[in-house]
Amino acid sequence: MNEVDHGQISLTIKGARAERGVSLSDFESFIDNFLAALRDYDRAGRGEPTRKSGHPDRRAEAVTAFRLIGFETGSGVATIEPELTSTDDDQFPVGDVPLSLATLRALADDLAAERSVPEPVLDALGKACRAVGADGSMSIVMDVATPALIVDNGLLDRVALAQNASADGEVRFVSGRLHLLDLEPDRLGIRTASGVEWSCRYHEAFEEHVKGLLDHIVWAEGTGTLTSSLRGSMAIERIERVEIEQSSLFTSAPVADDELLKRQGLTEPQGLDALSDPQWDDDTDDVYLAALLSK
Repeated sequence: MNEVDHGQISLTIKGARAERGVSLSDFESFIDNFLAALRDYDRAGRGEPTRKSGHPDRRAEAVTAFRLIGFETGSGVATIEPELTSTDDDQFPVGDVPLSLATLRALADDLAAERSVPEPVLDALGKACRAVGADGSMSIVMDVATPALIVDNGLLDRVALAQNASADGEVRFVSGRLHLLDLEPDRLGIRTASGVEWSCRYHEAFEEHVKGLLDHIVWAEGTGTLTSSLRGSMAIERIERVEIEQSSLFTSAPVADDELLKRQGLTEPQGLDALSDPQWDDDTDDVYLAALLSK
């Protein structure tokens, strides 16, 4: 297998019609469906309808912004790299990672772990593989340190089972930090403490309310579904700020160890005896054991 430079991705296409290279029509079908899978994966992760028709919008173009920089025969080995795109969409990843690369990485991670992936994405990937024959498959190599991901009928079937198994898992409540807010369309992002990213749609009437919740811990109620182990979508019916009260036990400024010892009346090491209850004896042991066994 060819090594892939940093930032470059290798796609190896295999199938009955790809033994001596790939015909242009088959390659076009493969690319069309491969890009459709990326677009639908991104839309599903943000709670938007998949399988949109018409010319792709700027977001969809950024999700699929790859450049073909090499192609070799012996099956079909295409080398692509992400393109940087300019956009005002504040939902795009922060930093130097292009949206196209971030999307492909997330999809590859879900497939490699055989996590639930939206059905339109699996359908598009299946069509991409079958573009070169009923036995078609593709191998994705993101970098030299990551094992190749083989996408074939077997993997897609297993992921489809995971999707069906989680289809009934409706989520009614989520809580976390509201860290993203997009007013057009009405969409916000909530990241939970466990790292799940929830893409939420809200009614226009909530707009002024949610503006004041940005960068605060919130809880939301609505109709939601986990689309993968780290992503979910929800239509919000109610959202409120979580009021966190900090008692006087905690202070924003650090307190010196000597001051803490003074406050607690400690003048010397206490030893292990300080951890024991002086009133605990053998009779207490018997009572405690009897209580445990009676449960």
